[in-house]
Amino acid sequence: MNAPISPNDLTHDEIRAWLARALRGHEPLPRLTPDEAPHLGILRLEKSLKSAIRDSLRDGCRHLVREFCSDGHGDVAYIQELLSLAAAFRDPETVQMLAELARRFSRLPDIAVEIRIAVLAMLVDTPPPQTPEFWKCLLEQDPESYASLALSGVLATNPGQAIGMLTAMPDTERVGQAAALKLDLAWDDLPPSQRFSFVQQVRAILPHCGSRL
Repeated sequence: MNAPISPNDLTHDEIRAWLARALRGHEPLPRLTPDEAPHLGILRLEKSLKSAIRDSLRDGCRHLVREFCSDGHGDVAYIQELLSLAAAFRDPETVQMLAELARRFSRLPDIAVEIRIAVLAMLVDTPPPQTPEFWKCLLEQDPESYASLALSGVLATNPGQAIGMLTAMPDTERVGQAAALKLDLAWDDLPPSQRFSFVQQVRAILPHCGSRL
């Protein structure tokens, strides 16, 4: 039986193909458990790679994201792994490509909801942050699916504008519970000097929101 190929022995172009296979679980990786997500094994392996190979790995990730962003299609599990790896690499160019894809969601109705949510979750968690206008536009596209993520995205940069968005949230129990949790977490992250004002703003807007918020 042939020994597993080490990424250290691959060319720049071969790394890209290896990465696509690894994200699908088709390459041996240093996982803590057999069912651990492939991207975690890749990140663990990266620490032992040569500097040039690590650069090729990141470039390969960027290339795979670019391919995905061309039409937004792909196997859901693979795309989720790819986006998790991209989030860990924190590459601004990758974030920009995914933000541009998100802006086109309304023109790409065939993209699976799970993939849309994975893209937006990555944009919430990965710098550079998107503008409040970006998130408001997404919220208008699909309020029920994107409400929680849009609120998180705006809370991260402008809590005041995020509070104003509450009036546009769907009046459902699921969205109401998610919004309450997001506001609690945002309050925890605020400096003590800003917390009272934050609570007052929330209380002022609630009478103008649905009954489940």
